Amino acid sequence: MSGALQLGEYPGEIVRVSCAKCGRTGQYRKQNLIERYGPDIRLPDLREEIAQCERRGLMHDACMVRYVDLVPRRNRQEAEFVPLVLFD
Repeated sequence: MSGALQLGEYPGEIVRVSCAKCGRTGQYRKQNLIERYGPDIRLPDLREEIAQCERRGLMHDACMVRYVDLVPRRNRQEAEFVPLVLFD
């Protein structure tokens, strides 16, 4: 098991994605994604499904789509991602 979050564990009701290479952005209602892909789909797998990028699978020019509201943890022994918290 990779330790990747599953869609049902995604924090918040809106799933936002963005690609630094092509500039594409999008947002999806989590409940709609759950109805389509199920709550157990791993976030890395979901990212590929919703991006539908022509760079998918390329090693030399890979797709850079990411979840806007998630940032990597520094300690790799913990879960793969944590929510990004913004302060006013």
